[in-house]
Amino acid sequence: MAEKLNKDAVYRSAKPKDKDYTINGGGLVLLVKTSGVKTWRFIYRYQGKQNRLGLGAYPATSLEKVRQEADRVRETDPSQERKQTKQAAKTEGDNEQRKAYR
Repeated sequence: MAEKLNKDAVYRSAKPKDKDYTINGGGLVLLVKTSGVKTWRFIYRYQGKQNRLGLGAYPATSLEKVRQEADRVRETDPSQERKQTKQAAKTEGDNEQRKAYR
């Protein structure tokens, strides 16, 4: 069933309704807002917790790109990657401030 839903034609034909709704397909979800905005989300579990990762707007981000990104994410925990990147940037910024005060 998920394979049938995971086609570009299904996502393209999605129209806004009275409430926000999602179209599911193998962990990939297209969130359709009442305003008509469509965004990709990837829902995954890491250490028993369910997480969501935004992958971009539709149609600006293609289904193929989203599938590739979802495959990459399945191998790691993207929230940990973001935390490490943020921490590295913060540390670098702190080091720059220290150099400026010397």
